[in-house]
Amino acid sequence: MDPRAAFRVGIGYDSHRFDPDRPLVLGGVHFPDAPGLRGFSDADAVAHAVIDALLGAACMGDIGTHFPPGEEAWRGADSMELLSRAVRL
Repeated sequence: MDPRAAFRVGIGYDSHRFDPDRPLVLGGVHFPDAPGLRGFSDADAVAHAVIDALLGAACMGDIGTHFPPGEEAWRGADSMELLSRAVRL
């Protein structure tokens, strides 16, 4: 087997507008004195980008495929929990 066939790369990207009425969460870390990000879940852009990269490398779609925004199950969701679920897929 060609050893390059086992090597996969995923690129993740996410962005959100600032929302001063929400807490800022990046990579699961809470920054209480900073304006937060607008989003359906907790809007953790770092976690969302990592999820997208993992799913992309596995050829399994993207975060919206598995955790669609607008679906009540994911409203206010902790993105570290979403990351944990994505790893188990």
